[in-house]
Amino acid sequence: MMAPLVRILLRWIGGIALARGWMSDASVFQDPDVVTIGCYVLAAVCGVVSEGWYFVARKRGWSR
Repeated sequence: MMAPLVRILLRWIGGIALARGWMSDASVFQDPDVVTIGCYVLAAVCGVVSEGWYFVARKRGWSR
């Protein structure tokens, strides 16, 4: 039961990071292009981790 919740949570975190642009709050990143690319990368990483978690859960029987 935990694996689907973690997968859904990771997808939401990726979407929130993309929509709000967490990196834009950091003073290190002043270039808007870097912030945009960073947000897309963070959202993609969350999605990949989410799908990887689901793959492992299916292999080990956690998703049933």
